[in-house]
Amino acid sequence: MSATANDVLNVARGWLGYSEANGKFKEILDVYNNHKPLARNYKIKTTDHWCDCFVSACAIKAGAVDIIGTEVGCERHIDIFKKKGIWIEDGTIKPQVGDIILFNWDTKTQPNDGHADHIGFVEQQYGNTIVCIE
Repeated sequence: MSATANDVLNVARGWLGYSEANGKFKEILDVYNNHKPLARNYKIKTTDHWCDCFVSACAIKAGAVDIIGTEVGCERHIDIFKKKGIWIEDGTIKPQVGDIILFNWDTKTQPNDGHADHIGFVEQQYGNTIVCIE
């Protein structure tokens, strides 16, 4: 049986509150770094941005690597999603609970074809509001 979006969200929910401030984020980095093969053979460091490491570690722990892939760079993860045929970027789709969402903080227009700055999971969606776990 393959992992579901809810399986991945449950892993993400289990890591709520893990941060640099309390040092617990290192557990997430360790999950990613101990998975082989590493994306691009890159072992993430504690000084790196780790939002995509979080998404990848959730996939690893939930058994969803075949669906989500692993990466530590948002733009590179988009390439994975494109290869898997699951990338949608046309400005017409409302994210649903369990979707992976990428953000471009530089522009607020669609299509948002600039550089992705951040990645996370959609936890709730109501109206025009999206709540994410990142």
